[in-house]
Amino acid sequence: MHFGSGSVEGVLTELARFQNDDGGFGHGVEPDVRMPHSSPFVTSVAFQIMSELDVPTEHPMVRSGIDYFEQSYDESIGGWDPTGPRVDEYPRAPWWNYSVVDGRLDPIKRSNPGVEITGYLNRYKDVSSESFVAAVTLEALRTFEELPDDMEVHSMMCFMRMAEFGPSSVIEQLLPKLQRGAHLVIGTSAVDWVKYGGRPPWLAGCPDSLLASELKDLIPVQQDYEIEPQAEGGSWMPNWAWGIVRGCLGEGKARMDRVFETQEPACVQSVGTFVASESWVYLAVTCGELKIQDFRSDESG
Repeated sequence: MHFGSGSVEGVLTELARFQNDDGGFGHGVEPDVRMPHSSPFVTSVAFQIMSELDVPTEHPMVRSGIDYFEQSYDESIGGWDPTGPRVDEYPRAPWWNYSVVDGRLDPIKRSNPGVEITGYLNRYKDVSSESFVAAVTLEALRTFEELPDDMEVHSMMCFMRMAEFGPSSVIEQLLPKLQRGAHLVIGTSAVDWVKYGGRPPWLAGCPDSLLASELKDLIPVQQDYEIEPQAEGGSWMPNWAWGIVRGCLGEGKARMDRVFETQEPACVQSVGTFVASESWVYLAVTCGELKIQDFRSDESG
């Protein structure tokens, strides 16, 4: 969708390939976790896509996904185990190496992805258990109170998604602290954006976002910063690495360069999968018109 005039149904047809029989998602729809099995974290990424497309509650993917969230909740640890132990059997980003939960989840792991999942349960409350949604929402609010204003940026992103989909009572409790903390976790200048870390569009991805007015002056500054280092072939070098698979970076860059050079529509889908991950998706949105629009064909959508 970010690359042209594709249809919502076309996106959902492709997304369905990543859903398992248990309703959860896997198979690398989140490139950081390549295992085929379902996990709450990867399923939350699929719901990011469905929420952006405003997929209705009655859609089968939504219904089965919500059921997966309810079934995968682990009361003994107070939330969702993000990936489960089988993640270590497959390629993954090192920050998703499995660590055994000893007792209850700490506030960071309760936040990501649990708080975000709570947002989707509120968003699709008509097919969620009312008592379950109320319980996990209360737990999420308690977790929010435990965290400082300058909480880890991915945790803040999860609370932002919860606020975007929650009732007004939840927004009232979350928004003041999110407004205070936003500037603390995303930085305000190029000095803050050299390394991997929070960016304004992560917390205000569209004009009607809850923090859009709070960050309206920073967003164009940060976009200009991101556009400036674009390589001649149209690509960007990431400011993070997977450590042991660092050697793959050159191959990935070469692949992206070939897309811009060959103008093959089939390649657009491939790059779309690559850039639609955490630190790349907003580049596709804010910078897509600069290059991607140039080689999109009417036939490819």
